[in-house]
Amino acid sequence: MSVASLISERLTGRKVVAVACFDSFGKLAMTLLAACRKEGAETTLHLLELNNRSLSKRQRLEIQNIDLHTPIEKQSWRDLRSLCSPMAGTVDALILSLDGKRSREALLQLQNTWGINEKRPQLISAYPGILFRFALEGMLDRSGADLLCLNSNRDLAIYEKGCKALGLSSSNAVVTGLPILWRIQPRMKFPDHPSIVFFEQPSIPVHPLQRRFLCEQLRGLATAWPEHQVIFKPRTSSIESTLHRKHGEMTGVIHNISRKQTNLKSSFKPVTQLLRKCGCAITVSSTAALESMVQGISTRIVGDLGITETLGNHFFADSGTIANFAAIRSNPFQVLHDETWLHEQGFVPDGENRFINALLERFKTVPPPLIKDGVGPSSWGSTAWQRTALAHGGRKMLSSGGACSSQRKRYYARRILRTIRDSVVGFGWLLRLLQG
Repeated sequence: MSVASLISERLTGRKVVAVACFDSFGKLAMTLLAACRKEGAETTLHLLELNNRSLSKRQRLEIQNIDLHTPIEKQSWRDLRSLCSPMAGTVDALILSLDGKRSREALLQLQNTWGINEKRPQLISAYPGILFRFALEGMLDRSGADLLCLNSNRDLAIYEKGCKALGLSSSNAVVTGLPILWRIQPRMKFPDHPSIVFFEQPSIPVHPLQRRFLCEQLRGLATAWPEHQVIFKPRTSSIESTLHRKHGEMTGVIHNISRKQTNLKSSFKPVTQLLRKCGCAITVSSTAALESMVQGISTRIVGDLGITETLGNHFFADSGTIANFAAIRSNPFQVLHDETWLHEQGFVPDGENRFINALLERFKTVPPPLIKDGVGPSSWGSTAWQRTALAHGGRKMLSSGGACSSQRKRYYARRILRTIRDSVVGFGWLLRLLQG
């Protein structure tokens, strides 16, 4: 039997399931499942929808296109316990493709669901993007997983320091690189009349004046390069679900500008499609920048607004790509990024194989029971604090670290407005009235 044949059967007979909320986490989950299915595993993705934040058809199709052979099942987040209860003894690995808060919530629910059952699935967690804010906090949120996939050695070093300070083991972590980069190959041919694409993020930058400034700069870029399409890629439409709350829409401003500036337009095509004909990718701090660099595309990180943790562009400080729009207008198509930096910050060519090897290693041992003293891992705080949190606020207090209760009143009115808005999609005049 050939070596290739042996490798392709490493997970034959195994069953791997994933649960995910939001589109970016759904794509991450499907990427991990695709790697497992390619090795012979039976795979399923459960998209768990939240109240008033269901994924659109476009978002679900983008997730499905990552692996057409892995079925997707839609369910509610409220059904997590009933969904996972029968997995003990039948599922080999469960991927928790969730944000930090819901990773904690899921672990607490699974403790109650599986109890001291020793035949539970191995728990896996990973990241859909780069860690530029709350890095250690996010990693410790997920520290209860049996396998924690990290993007870089830098992230691993931060995690190890945090665990060491708490007297904990960091042996569950492994560097696999950013999963969305696993299958990206360098582009071999430069396209004719390449486009210039700006990739938006839902909550960056924060202030409306900053967003309007970026729109005006894109107008100037389109004017300077009339023979090239300048494309604005929204993160989502106004009615689609995303993890981060949007502070305002740039799409409407770009639409108004494009009436006179004909080579400036918006596009909802997937990032992978837009990069095929892209000659310059621009963003404030989107993960799309890494996808662009891996393909060898000229990439620019906006520096006009400064370099700050709030913007997230500090992550790219050493990449060689930070530039203001004046510099971008004068030289958009020259590749400037540092390849060494790229390999140190998420691009691990053998990351998929590292992930499979780490999973196989976990399968050699029986995972310990989740319940220990009736609380979560000690990385979430002392047993005394966790019991206090559970006694006075329940799982919501512990899963949010207390932040949920302090923000509830602040967002109550916004939630009502979003509920009304989402219910009247299609009534354009009324939607504009609510947004105005």
